[in-house]
Amino acid sequence: MEKAKIAAKALIEARNNNQPLLSFPKNSAPKTVKDAFAIQDAILVSTGADIAAWKVGPGSDHFPPTCAAITRENVFFSPGQLSASRRLKAVECEVAFRLSMDLPANGGPYSAADAQTAVATAMVSIEAVETRYNGWPVEDPFWALADSQSNEALILSSEVELEKVINLFDLKATLRIGELKKDADKGFPGGDPFVLIAWLATHLGSRDPFIAQRGLKKGDVITTGSWNGVDFSEAGSLVTAVFDGLGEASLIYS
Repeated sequence: MEKAKIAAKALIEARNNNQPLLSFPKNSAPKTVKDAFAIQDAILVSTGADIAAWKVGPGSDHFPPTCAAITRENVFFSPGQLSASRRLKAVECEVAFRLSMDLPANGGPYSAADAQTAVATAMVSIEAVETRYNGWPVEDPFWALADSQSNEALILSSEVELEKVINLFDLKATLRIGELKKDADKGFPGGDPFVLIAWLATHLGSRDPFIAQRGLKKGDVITTGSWNGVDFSEAGSLVTAVFDGLGEASLIYS
Protein backbone atom coordinates (compact mmCIF):
# COMPACT_ATOMS: atom_id res chain seq x y z
CA MET A 1 0.00 0.00 0.00
CA GLU A 2 2.92 2.35 0.60
CA LYS A 3 3.92 2.11 -3.06
CA ALA A 4 0.35 2.90 -4.07
CA LYS A 5 0.42 6.06 -1.96
CA ILE A 6 3.73 7.13 -3.51
CA ALA A 7 2.39 6.58 -7.02
CA ALA A 8 -0.87 8.33 -6.17
CA LYS A 9 0.99 11.41 -4.93
CA ALA A 10 2.98 11.56 -8.17
CA LEU A 11 -0.19 11.38 -10.29
CA ILE A 12 -1.97 14.00 -8.17
CA GLU A 13 0.96 16.39 -8.59
CA ALA A 14 1.09 15.75 -12.34
CA ARG A 15 -2.60 16.55 -12.66
CA ASN A 16 -2.48 19.64 -10.46
CA ASN A 17 0.59 21.02 -12.21
CA ASN A 18 -0.45 19.98 -15.75
CA GLN A 19 3.00 18.49 -16.18
CA PRO A 20 3.66 14.99 -17.55
CA LEU A 21 4.85 12.29 -15.21
CA LEU A 22 7.86 10.68 -16.88
CA SER A 23 8.38 7.89 -14.34
CA PHE A 24 7.01 6.75 -11.01
CA PRO A 25 9.27 7.38 -8.01
CA LYS A 26 10.70 4.66 -5.75
CA ASN A 27 9.67 1.71 -7.92
CA SER A 28 5.99 2.52 -7.35
CA ALA A 29 4.79 1.98 -10.94
CA PRO A 30 1.81 -0.38 -11.24
CA LYS A 31 2.65 -3.82 -12.58
CA THR A 32 -0.75 -5.52 -12.23
CA VAL A 33 -4.43 -4.61 -12.41
CA LYS A 34 -4.55 -4.89 -8.62
CA ASP A 35 -1.70 -2.36 -8.35
CA ALA A 36 -3.49 0.04 -10.69
CA PHE A 37 -6.76 -0.05 -8.76
CA ALA A 38 -4.83 0.38 -5.49
CA ILE A 39 -3.33 3.59 -6.92
CA GLN A 40 -6.79 4.81 -7.99
CA ASP A 41 -8.03 4.15 -4.48
CA ALA A 42 -5.08 5.89 -2.85
CA ILE A 43 -5.80 8.99 -4.95
CA LEU A 44 -9.46 8.99 -3.93
CA VAL A 45 -8.72 8.36 -0.25
CA SER A 46 -5.94 10.93 0.02
CA THR A 47 -8.04 13.67 -1.60
CA GLY A 48 -11.26 12.75 0.23
CA ALA A 49 -12.88 12.56 -3.19
CA ASP A 50 -16.54 13.43 -3.65
CA ILE A 51 -17.46 10.85 -6.27
CA ALA A 52 -20.28 11.84 -8.62
CA ALA A 53 -19.74 9.58 -11.63
CA TRP A 54 -17.89 6.58 -12.98
CA LYS A 55 -16.51 5.54 -16.33
CA VAL A 56 -16.56 1.87 -17.23
CA GLY A 57 -15.31 -0.09 -20.21
CA PRO A 58 -15.36 -3.71 -21.35
CA GLY A 59 -12.51 -6.13 -21.08
CA SER A 60 -10.70 -7.93 -23.88
CA ASP A 61 -8.98 -11.25 -24.36
CA HIS A 62 -5.91 -9.73 -22.73
CA PHE A 63 -7.30 -7.33 -20.12
CA PRO A 64 -10.24 -7.27 -17.70
CA PRO A 65 -13.00 -4.62 -17.65
CA THR A 66 -11.87 -1.20 -16.48
CA CYS A 67 -13.39 1.61 -14.44
CA ALA A 68 -12.51 4.88 -12.77
CA ALA A 69 -14.28 7.30 -10.47
CA ILE A 70 -15.01 10.85 -11.63
CA THR A 71 -15.20 13.46 -8.90
CA ARG A 72 -17.91 16.07 -8.64
CA GLU A 73 -15.69 19.00 -9.61
CA ASN A 74 -14.95 17.24 -12.89
CA VAL A 75 -18.59 16.70 -13.91
CA PHE A 76 -20.18 19.53 -15.92
CA PHE A 77 -23.48 20.17 -17.63
CA SER A 78 -23.48 21.12 -21.29
CA PRO A 79 -22.29 23.47 -22.61
CA GLY A 80 -18.98 22.69 -20.94
CA GLN A 81 -15.78 24.69 -20.98
CA LEU A 82 -12.28 23.53 -20.14
CA SER A 83 -9.00 25.39 -20.20
CA ALA A 84 -7.12 25.34 -23.49
CA SER A 85 -4.00 24.65 -21.44
CA ARG A 86 -4.94 20.95 -21.47
CA ARG A 87 -2.25 19.17 -23.43
CA LEU A 88 -4.24 16.44 -25.18
CA LYS A 89 -7.75 17.87 -25.70
CA ALA A 90 -9.04 14.42 -26.64
CA VAL A 91 -12.78 13.74 -26.67
CA GLU A 92 -15.09 10.75 -26.71
CA CYS A 93 -18.86 10.81 -27.23
CA GLU A 94 -20.73 8.35 -25.06
CA VAL A 95 -24.05 7.44 -23.49
CA ALA A 96 -24.29 7.81 -19.72
CA PHE A 97 -26.91 6.68 -17.23
CA ARG A 98 -28.06 8.03 -13.86
CA LEU A 99 -29.01 5.64 -11.08
CA SER A 100 -32.36 5.90 -9.33
CA MET A 101 -31.27 3.74 -6.39
CA ASP A 102 -28.20 2.59 -4.51
CA LEU A 103 -26.36 -0.53 -5.64
CA PRO A 104 -24.39 -1.44 -2.50
CA ALA A 105 -21.16 -3.28 -3.17
CA ASN A 106 -22.11 -5.98 -0.67
CA GLY A 107 -25.43 -6.56 -2.43
CA GLY A 108 -23.96 -8.29 -5.47
CA PRO A 109 -23.23 -10.04 -7.63
CA TYR A 110 -25.49 -7.96 -9.85
CA SER A 111 -27.01 -8.90 -13.19
CA ALA A 112 -27.60 -6.72 -16.23
CA ALA A 113 -31.31 -6.78 -15.35
CA ASP A 114 -30.51 -5.48 -11.85
CA ALA A 115 -28.49 -2.65 -13.34
CA GLN A 116 -31.16 -1.70 -15.84
CA THR A 117 -33.80 -1.65 -13.09
CA ALA A 118 -31.59 0.75 -11.12
CA VAL A 119 -31.23 3.26 -13.98
CA ALA A 120 -33.52 6.29 -14.06
CA THR A 121 -32.30 8.31 -17.04
CA ALA A 122 -29.97 8.29 -20.01
CA MET A 123 -28.01 11.21 -21.45
CA VAL A 124 -25.32 12.15 -23.92
CA SER A 125 -21.88 12.58 -22.44
CA ILE A 126 -18.60 13.89 -23.74
CA GLU A 127 -15.62 12.48 -21.92
CA ALA A 128 -12.65 14.82 -21.95
CA VAL A 129 -9.58 12.60 -22.09
CA GLU A 130 -6.15 13.56 -20.82
CA THR A 131 -3.09 11.66 -19.71
CA ARG A 132 -0.84 12.54 -16.84
CA TYR A 133 2.01 10.86 -18.73
CA ASN A 134 4.21 12.01 -21.59
CA GLY A 135 2.82 10.82 -24.92
CA TRP A 136 -0.33 9.28 -26.32
CA PRO A 137 -1.61 6.62 -26.46
CA VAL A 138 -0.45 5.33 -23.09
CA GLU A 139 1.39 2.17 -24.00
CA ASP A 140 1.25 0.48 -20.60
CA PRO A 141 -2.37 -0.48 -19.74
CA PHE A 142 -1.57 -0.65 -16.03
CA TRP A 143 -0.31 2.92 -16.12
CA ALA A 144 -3.45 4.05 -17.95
CA LEU A 145 -5.71 2.29 -15.45
CA ALA A 146 -3.87 3.81 -12.49
CA ASP A 147 -4.40 7.25 -14.06
CA SER A 148 -8.21 6.97 -13.88
CA GLN A 149 -8.18 5.40 -17.35
CA SER A 150 -7.10 8.82 -18.72
CA ASN A 151 -10.24 10.65 -17.56
CA GLU A 152 -10.14 14.43 -17.24
CA ALA A 153 -13.80 15.48 -17.10
CA LEU A 154 -17.34 14.56 -18.08
CA ILE A 155 -19.83 16.88 -19.79
CA LEU A 156 -23.49 15.85 -19.65
CA SER A 157 -26.57 16.71 -21.70
CA SER A 158 -30.10 17.04 -20.40
CA GLU A 159 -31.57 13.71 -19.34
CA VAL A 160 -34.26 11.46 -20.80
CA GLU A 161 -36.16 8.86 -18.79
CA LEU A 162 -34.79 5.48 -19.76
CA GLU A 163 -38.19 4.08 -20.65
CA LYS A 164 -38.67 6.92 -23.14
CA VAL A 165 -35.45 6.29 -25.04
CA ILE A 166 -36.40 4.67 -28.34
CA ASN A 167 -34.06 2.09 -29.85
CA LEU A 168 -31.36 2.52 -27.21
CA PHE A 169 -29.13 -0.09 -28.82
CA ASP A 170 -29.52 1.40 -32.29
CA LEU A 171 -28.92 5.07 -31.59
CA LYS A 172 -27.33 7.15 -34.34
CA ALA A 173 -24.58 9.46 -33.18
CA THR A 174 -22.54 12.25 -34.74
CA LEU A 175 -19.46 14.01 -33.44
CA ARG A 176 -18.61 17.51 -34.61
CA ILE A 177 -15.29 19.23 -33.88
CA GLY A 178 -15.27 22.67 -35.42
CA GLU A 179 -15.99 22.14 -39.12
CA LEU A 180 -15.26 18.41 -38.95
CA LYS A 181 -18.26 16.10 -38.78
CA LYS A 182 -18.09 12.33 -38.45
CA ASP A 183 -20.40 9.46 -37.62
CA ALA A 184 -19.86 7.93 -34.20
CA ASP A 185 -20.90 4.46 -35.17
CA LYS A 186 -19.01 2.09 -32.90
CA GLY A 187 -22.04 1.56 -30.64
CA PHE A 188 -21.87 0.52 -27.00
CA PRO A 189 -18.45 -0.95 -26.24
CA GLY A 190 -19.01 -4.52 -25.14
CA GLY A 191 -22.52 -4.54 -26.56
CA ASP A 192 -24.68 -4.11 -23.46
CA PRO A 193 -24.03 -1.15 -21.13
CA PHE A 194 -26.06 -2.72 -18.34
CA VAL A 195 -23.64 -5.64 -18.21
CA LEU A 196 -20.85 -3.12 -17.58
CA ILE A 197 -22.84 -1.29 -14.90
CA ALA A 198 -23.57 -4.63 -13.18
CA TRP A 199 -19.87 -5.52 -13.33
CA LEU A 200 -18.95 -2.14 -11.83
CA ALA A 201 -21.42 -2.44 -8.97
CA THR A 202 -20.10 -5.90 -8.12
CA HIS A 203 -16.43 -5.01 -8.63
CA LEU A 204 -16.48 -2.15 -6.13
CA GLY A 205 -16.79 -4.67 -3.32
CA SER A 206 -13.15 -5.61 -3.94
CA ARG A 207 -11.82 -2.07 -3.59
CA ASP A 208 -10.52 -0.04 -0.64
CA PRO A 209 -13.10 0.27 2.16
CA PHE A 210 -13.54 3.95 1.26
CA ILE A 211 -14.88 2.79 -2.11
CA ALA A 212 -16.46 -0.53 -1.13
CA GLN A 213 -18.53 0.97 1.67
CA ARG A 214 -19.82 3.63 -0.68
CA GLY A 215 -20.66 1.38 -3.63
CA LEU A 216 -22.81 2.95 -6.30
CA LYS A 217 -25.20 5.62 -5.03
CA LYS A 218 -28.55 6.92 -6.17
CA GLY A 219 -27.75 9.87 -8.43
CA ASP A 220 -24.42 8.51 -9.64
CA VAL A 221 -23.78 8.89 -13.36
CA ILE A 222 -22.07 6.05 -15.22
CA THR A 223 -20.66 6.65 -18.67
CA THR A 224 -20.27 3.52 -20.70
CA GLY A 225 -17.59 3.92 -23.35
CA SER A 226 -16.77 5.74 -26.55
CA TRP A 227 -18.82 5.54 -29.74
CA ASN A 228 -16.14 7.37 -31.77
CA GLY A 229 -12.88 5.99 -30.45
CA VAL A 230 -10.72 9.01 -29.60
CA ASP A 231 -10.69 12.30 -31.53
CA PHE A 232 -8.77 15.48 -30.84
CA SER A 233 -9.94 19.05 -30.53
CA GLU A 234 -7.99 22.29 -30.39
CA ALA A 235 -8.35 25.60 -28.64
CA GLY A 236 -11.47 27.46 -29.74
CA SER A 237 -13.15 24.56 -31.56
CA LEU A 238 -16.64 23.63 -30.45
CA VAL A 239 -17.08 19.91 -29.80
CA THR A 240 -20.65 18.62 -30.10
CA ALA A 241 -21.86 15.05 -29.61
CA VAL A 242 -25.37 14.40 -30.97
CA PHE A 243 -27.38 11.23 -30.40
CA ASP A 244 -30.63 11.25 -32.37
CA GLY A 245 -33.55 10.84 -29.99
CA LEU A 246 -31.40 11.34 -26.88
CA GLY A 247 -29.90 14.82 -27.10
CA GLU A 248 -26.58 16.56 -27.46
CA ALA A 249 -23.71 17.84 -25.36
CA SER A 250 -21.03 20.36 -26.22
CA LEU A 251 -17.59 21.32 -24.99
CA ILE A 252 -15.11 24.02 -25.91
CA TYR A 253 -11.48 24.40 -24.88
CA SER A 254 -10.85 28.10 -24.34
